[in-house]
Amino acid sequence: MTETTATVFAKRRPPIVIAEESLEPLSDVAESLLDVLPEVGHFLEDELTRARLVPLRAMPRDVVTMNATVEFTLGQNERVERRRLVYPADCVVGDSCISIASPAGVALLGLKEGQTMSWTSRHGELLSLKVLKVHPPSGH
Repeated sequence: MTETTATVFAKRRPPIVIAEESLEPLSDVAESLLDVLPEVGHFLEDELTRARLVPLRAMPRDVVTMNATVEFTLGQNERVERRRLVYPADCVVGDSCISIASPAGVALLGLKEGQTMSWTSRHGELLSLKVLKVHPPSGH
């Protein structure tokens, strides 16, 4: 992807909202990923930089936050996935979770119902997902 294409691609990303309280822990995750999964670490850093920050108590209920359960479609198959967005240490194999340390997890963060996010895989493939329904974490 050329720099010009990357710039145009970034401009097409939907606006996102992230809870102020999540910024520091998410920044720590991004930094820890730079050595092991640099493409995911940079993707998360980019998303945190462009996000609008709001206090968690003021977060709209239709926005994907950490620990929210999200119904979404991934790719062209239109199969609905239902996963809880979690920090890497909180994703247990067999659980219906998706880690923020994955490209799809980063793509979900901050989206609201109805929004679609696209990104390029490390193999150059264009991937996308669409948020159908957000179930906020209990207590939100």
